[in-house]
Amino acid sequence: MKRLITILFFILTPLSLFGFYGDGSGRSLIDFLMDGYQLRARTDQIGALYGVGIGDGDFRFSLGVTGNTSGVILDNWTNDSSTNNKLSSYFRPSVMLAMGYKSDKIGVGVGYQFKYVDSNYMVHTPALTLTVMDNTLRFNIPVAIGVGNHFVKNTFIVSTAIEARYYLHKFIDYFTQLRVYFNYGYARMSYAKIVSSAAEGVDPNSKAIYKDQTSIGLDLRAYFNFPTDKGVSIEPYLRVLYSAALDTVENLGGVLNRNKGENFNITPYSFDYTSLSFDATGTEKLSGGYIASVPGIPNPQGRVPISGIYRVGIALPLGLRATNDFVSLYVEPSLAVTIFGGKISLLGVERKGFFYTFGYVVYSELTVTPVKYLELFLELQTGGASRLGGDLYGAGATTMILNASSGIAWYF
Repeated sequence: MKRLITILFFILTPLSLFGFYGDGSGRSLIDFLMDGYQLRARTDQIGALYGVGIGDGDFRFSLGVTGNTSGVILDNWTNDSSTNNKLSSYFRPSVMLAMGYKSDKIGVGVGYQFKYVDSNYMVHTPALTLTVMDNTLRFNIPVAIGVGNHFVKNTFIVSTAIEARYYLHKFIDYFTQLRVYFNYGYARMSYAKIVSSAAEGVDPNSKAIYKDQTSIGLDLRAYFNFPTDKGVSIEPYLRVLYSAALDTVENLGGVLNRNKGENFNITPYSFDYTSLSFDATGTEKLSGGYIASVPGIPNPQGRVPISGIYRVGIALPLGLRATNDFVSLYVEPSLAVTIFGGKISLLGVERKGFFYTFGYVVYSELTVTPVKYLELFLELQTGGASRLGGDLYGAGATTMILNASSGIAWYF
């Protein structure tokens, strides 16, 4: 009981708040049932996982916050899109709570994440995670729901990123696991208030003035492991990704217009209610198996100039791992090719063919464990040519990728 009180104290102390799972860290709830009890503090997450033994399994729960906020918990940088002179404070990270039961035969967990942007927009994300067949088959099913109010009343955004893993190492030598990710996003963005402010006689609460957008995606990964007699295991894997924007439907008071979509990555977390738009780049979190996002393409309107856009990516990472009692090192050089297609209109000229980018990324993880229960974690990603930056016609258009993360874990 004393240990539990100590853990809760760390979680609830304002300067020690951090998340454990969720959008900020790239770790999904699928890890929740398998992780050991711990207090974790990393660049974009802090929180704790604890449990008690029940029968032949254990009941576990986790609480914390997470988000790409660079450590900011509270600030008053925005003004809630209001016109008054009052400054309001906002809680920036997402709050995550999870609980579940795990045994050797089956494990079931549920989680809930809440992201409050301001009084105009917030995101709710319930999730279900399962493990069966002696933990060799695992599922994670989150549903993120963005709800608009006031300025974007009647706006509704939903997405899911279903993940399935099948671990084969117990049955097949060298072929360790398969992963499948299915992504779907749908957005109904109401702009009745915007139209009513510019045109008389328009109901600001009308449900017949909106824009619908939809996206789909599929990500397949196959992992292998080849031990060597030199203390290094070779762990290559293959990643194939497909993302696409479906048609956009716009309703202006009963008049429907259908156009090709411009965003293959619709999620409530990438929505900007002030501009009624999404981050169309599809930029990925710090992780291995990198596949390029949409490059910076010159366009006077500031929009992605590819309608009906789709992305096809293939990555060939070569993982190398060395481990002893105190240090674990994982390095992953990777070659990747990414193709962006659709109807391309660049600077007023229609272009035939597709954009592509081919290059490399190096990803690495260093884990230092001076004693059994304390761990230091360092993560680094760098590369030179797997993503274009700036204008495509510029001689110096290539931008270097450099991302890093760090943190500690206390196991108990």
